[in-house]
Amino acid sequence: MAAIADRADSVSLAPIPAALLEHPAFAPYREYLPTLEASSAADCAPSTGVIPRLVAPPVRAAGAMEFERRIVEQNELIVRPNNLHDTVNALVWHAFPKTKRAISEAHVALGAAATANGRPRRRDILTLFDEAGALIISQRSDLRALHEAHEWKRLFVEHRAHFIRDCRVILFGHGTLEQLASNPHRGLTVKALWLRLAAEVSLDEIDELLAQGVDSGTSLAANERRLALPILGVPGWFAESEAPACYGDVDVFRPLRTPLVARRVRAGESR
Repeated sequence: MAAIADRADSVSLAPIPAALLEHPAFAPYREYLPTLEASSAADCAPSTGVIPRLVAPPVRAAGAMEFERRIVEQNELIVRPNNLHDTVNALVWHAFPKTKRAISEAHVALGAAATANGRPRRRDILTLFDEAGALIISQRSDLRALHEAHEWKRLFVEHRAHFIRDCRVILFGHGTLEQLASNPHRGLTVKALWLRLAAEVSLDEIDELLAQGVDSGTSLAANERRLALPILGVPGWFAESEAPACYGDVDVFRPLRTPLVARRVRAGESR
């Protein structure tokens, strides 16, 4: 387990378990661990930049909107003691600070709604992506079309070399990252957003483009289509998916529902 600062004068971050630290999906975040550790010191100067200062939780538990307002209005990110979920969230902040801030600002701007959970539809979309979203960085519209059609074998077997060369998958959701350490079951599925950029661009460029999209409402919009992605299928992430037969498991790699089937499922008519 990788040690992260846990001192009396600091925010108590959780250690990163080896199962997560060594996983290929964690690769984009490893370089930020030393910076995160330094930012946990309580006696450091208050943050005035994009990345908020880490603070211990208040005595009274903060609700979802209070959590976001604390970021936007006070530039403070609440981190529960020795909580892996919150620690990973703070780490994603270091890799994608502009996007994370744009998401928090959108939550606050949208506010409450007269829905069952008190959130407008776009806040649900933002929350789901923040917890269980992924980015696919690629300029290959043909590979994206295969993904949209749930042509899993064509995408990950027949075009495997093309996908590896021309696509870069980044696990953005801190909830799913945490699950890779605590509950790495083979059915883990995220909602993926394709960004039309060269696969080799820097995280700073990705962060800038996505943040602009969130700010303008063109990315993670209420009606935007994000694609289901079983992370078991991402080349290089799991040994099991090196075998083509892996992609024949329809419980994980589900075929695309036709509009008629989808309507029947919603109406409770499916058998």
